[in-house]
Order: sequence, then C-alpha cells, then structure tokens
Amino acid sequence: MTERFEGGGALAYDQRIPLLVPGYELLHQLSAAQLMTRLGEEAKVLLVGVGTGSELVLLGRLCPDWHFVVQDISADMLAQARQRADEAGMGDRVSWLLGELPTASLHCNAALCLLVLHFLEEDAKAALLAAISWQLKADSPLLLADLMVAADPWERAIMGQQSRLAGLPMAASERMMQRLADDFIPLDEGQLQRLLQEAGFTAGQRYFQALGFHGWLTMRR
Repeated sequence: MTERFEGGGALAYDQRIPLLVPGYELLHQLSAAQLMTRLGEEAKVLLVGVGTGSELVLLGRLCPDWHFVVQDISADMLAQARQRADEAGMGDRVSWLLGELPTASLHCNAALCLLVLHFLEEDAKAALLAAISWQLKADSPLLLADLMVAADPWERAIMGQQSRLAGLPMAASERMMQRLADDFIPLDEGQLQRLLQEAGFTAGQRYFQALGFHGWLTMRR
C-alpha cells in the first residue's frame, strides 16, 4: 500500500485520485465552505495526512490570514505539498510535520483528515483520532472523509463502473476494486460514532457522500 504514496506513486497521485474518489473536488470545496463559515478571518488549521496538499492550497488561497500545521507520514507527499505551497506564495504560513503528531498540543482551531482513516486498523484509527483531539481547542471542528462499509452488495461494483466512466482504464479500475477489498478498512456509521466519542468528539454529522465515500463534521468537546 505505501508505494502508492512514495516515489512515482506520489508523483501520479494528483492525476489518479480524482478518478478513484467520486466528487473529489466537491469534497474539498464543501470542506472549505464548512471551515470558512465556522472560523474567523484568522485561524490555525491542522491538516492530517495532507498528501500533495490539495486542501492546503485551496484553503490558503481562500483564507489569506490562516496559518496551517501540515502533517504526513510520506516524505515524498509532503515534499510535493511544500512545493505547491511555495509556488502559491503561502509557504511562510505553513509548519511542516513528517511522521506522527506531536505529544504537545498545537492548540489549533480546526482539523481536516481526508481519506486517511480508512487505511488504518481500528486501534490505529482510535489512536489517530485521540491525537487529533489533543491538538484542538474545545469546540473546534474536525472534518473527516473516508470510505465506509458498503451500503449494499452493489455499491463497490458501482464504484468501479463510475471510475471507468470518469476515465480510468479497465485494468486500473480492476486494481482499484481489488485494493478496496485488500487495503481499506472501512467503518460503519456506528463504529465511527463510537470512535469519535471515545476520542473526545461529538457525534459526527455527514456533510458529503458520493457512493461509499462519506464526509463527516464533528466538534472537539
């Protein structure tokens, strides 16, 4: 799995991900709208598993007085995000974290964790949510988006069909379907709500759904 986020996999990520995740651009727009409505003109936002920095550059452009703490476990992905931030002229508003989140709180006003949690075992999901919770001030929003347990026996096949309609070649679509089965560890809604509340968050409210991918808003208690 990790090779998809290193070397050539990291370089091809931006071309690949919109074909794999239906509504990928809309997810980022809705996430930005949520934060822009809930936060003030100045804010400190934590981006967990930032990848190549799509949400970073979007938020940085829309919110010129926000500062960002950006984390990823892949040095190659983080390097791409840094390059994009520098090209966008916002590098001086970003702090970079390679590896785990720090044990000392960063006192952030919000956090995003998009398309990360579904790769982790349940214990690791719980640990990451607890670590994010520790970084946030009380009443701060967390936005999550991940693959959820299939709603019915047809959903995964429909996802494969949609990816081909979006332009993904048949062989790549078949690999995607196999990876959905082998690499992803989806939760159902009840499991997610339990993990959120155990980590110190309120019950999650869905703000995005495209087939099996759901976006959730929750607040740090």
